[in-house]
Amino acid sequence: MVMHSSFARWGLVAALVAAPLTVSPAYAVGTRTFVLDTLDKLSGGDLKGVSVSSDGTVRAGFTLGSVPVPDASATFSALTLSDGALLVGTSPNGKVFKITGDSLSLFADTGALAVTSMVQAKNGAIYAATIPDGKIFRLSQGKADVFATLPETSHVWSLVLDRTGTGLFAATGPDGKIFRIEPSGASSVYFRSTESQIVSLAMLDNGELLAGSSGKGQLFRVTGPGRATVIATMPGEEVKAIAVGKGGVFWAISNEYGEAPEPPRRSPSASRAAPGPTAGSRPKPGKGTLVRFDAQGQSERMMKHDDTHYMSLALDEQGRPYVGTGAEGRVYTVDDAHVVTLVADEDERQIGALAVANAKGFIVTSDPPVAHRIMGRGGADAVWTSKPLDAGLRAHFGTLSWRASGPLEWSTRTGNTATPDATWSAWSHPITAPTPIGGGQARYIQVRARWMHDANAVLSEVTIPFVTENVRPVVTEVTASSKGGSTKEPVSSIPASGGEVGKHDSVVKVAWKVDNPDNDPLRYRVAFRREGQTLWRDALKSDDVHTKTELDWDTAALPEGKYRVRIEASDEQANPPDQVRKHALESETVLVDNTPPRIETLHMNGRRLHARVVDGTSPIARVEIAVDGRLEWRPLGAADGIFDTADESVDSDVSMIVPPGSHIVVIRAFDAAGNAVTRDLETH
Repeated sequence: MVMHSSFARWGLVAALVAAPLTVSPAYAVGTRTFVLDTLDKLSGGDLKGVSVSSDGTVRAGFTLGSVPVPDASATFSALTLSDGALLVGTSPNGKVFKITGDSLSLFADTGALAVTSMVQAKNGAIYAATIPDGKIFRLSQGKADVFATLPETSHVWSLVLDRTGTGLFAATGPDGKIFRIEPSGASSVYFRSTESQIVSLAMLDNGELLAGSSGKGQLFRVTGPGRATVIATMPGEEVKAIAVGKGGVFWAISNEYGEAPEPPRRSPSASRAAPGPTAGSRPKPGKGTLVRFDAQGQSERMMKHDDTHYMSLALDEQGRPYVGTGAEGRVYTVDDAHVVTLVADEDERQIGALAVANAKGFIVTSDPPVAHRIMGRGGADAVWTSKPLDAGLRAHFGTLSWRASGPLEWSTRTGNTATPDATWSAWSHPITAPTPIGGGQARYIQVRARWMHDANAVLSEVTIPFVTENVRPVVTEVTASSKGGSTKEPVSSIPASGGEVGKHDSVVKVAWKVDNPDNDPLRYRVAFRREGQTLWRDALKSDDVHTKTELDWDTAALPEGKYRVRIEASDEQANPPDQVRKHALESETVLVDNTPPRIETLHMNGRRLHARVVDGTSPIARVEIAVDGRLEWRPLGAADGIFDTADESVDSDVSMIVPPGSHIVVIRAFDAAGNAVTRDLETH
């Protein structure tokens, strides 16, 4: 039989036996430790001016300025001018803004939907590609003049200067063409692909072009007018960007969306545009891949993210790649050993454009648009802050320690809310050596480190020991069910009509649930008493340290009757004697019945069978008949229509089961505990 009791039912009892309140909390003896030493553990908080690598190290990262870009929802291009100013191309109004220091001004207004690419020629001329009208503009302060209108073209995705530094190549759609534009503005088709969109361009030192498509994600090497080979088919649908390094090495990023993204459209001239790369917000991130190609065209996948697509790509002066994402506003780099480093984590969603050189450059974001100029590395603005660390209960925190290759300045704060707010303590005074953490007792803690004195310091591990308040374990539920017997399904369900009675087993399965907030190791004591008695007897040996939340209790040597089981939980294994907390809970009654019923009377009148079955403890559950030794047991019904008491009669016509003639008839009866008895008679 299944017995169940809830914590709510015994709440009053629990309150009465609770330990008295003390003025100061008692803490568990066992010390636990937060150890932050992996990318996941070290990158969960605020990363301001620091980088976190996949090998579990934190370094000083970029120190960034911040200039919001007005009248825009997205940025797709940026260009550093020869005088150091930054131009930012925006959408949906096709404006170009100039940023000098922290000052922003409108540089030019193309009137297009978006400015997708910008270059500055050798003679200082600035050119901007736009969508969706196939125009390239020549920009100057306050002016945007149409330099070229490319025929049968709606989208100009990318521009690159030719080897002279005065002419242009343009990647376009919807017919997958590359145009050559002369310094005069005259244009001609340089290469026509079978793809609908060419979205990225780069030029090798030998004058050959690299081009990436949207559709099949093909990467082309264009060796001359009308001549090209496919170097690779990249993962996904689009080759978003290409960057050329030293010695013929180049890099490409590609994205997998599941389907090719739809380019933005505004005018009828764009109505025939085939699918192309996204230029707007994407509700669901794609998957991004970064691939490196050597001078012979051999490829190696260097980085992959399944939770975000890639938006931008740049190489620094050493040829190291930087990739901006289309979700979470992050910038990653990767080294030759495939160690991936998160170098920037911005509040904005997308990284539309970036450039890095000698710890300078820019990161331009979208949603919302902000231009972040890279000012340098390290200093007071390089701050790593952990995520709030949850001790589970109010805790006393020990000595903060760390492993780092150089000096760092540390602070801590504590509180009792999952998100830091005004109720938290203030940041502690800075420390530079392992020091006990003050601030009293709290459930949560945060730590932060500054790269004040050494931008080359590398942090590899943070350790915070703590002990929590010793909280009493509470047994919330106890169940006891026979491993045999008739209870095969939960009490709340209806058993199958005429279902078999389970085989008897003297073992009772006792199980319990415990609320253990401080996760102390627990010892359980199991006791039982017969209903109507007050003495509890141990179900375990005195030296048995039981730690499981279940027990097979063998009742074979017990007299029949109803019993209760009591479970006591104790945290004595984790605490000194004066701080041990205990709690006990009883089950509902469990029936112990190891004796089969008795068939008091049995006879046949013709083909009508009469029997009386009696049990000392349990109700009769089933009576069956078998004939001539065949293992085909057929059920018989109770004389009163239901088996529900310990004394039942059977009065059944068995002529359909026992044919005329001499037969051996066997009657088998079960009680509810699964005990069985048989008796036979012979008919004539």
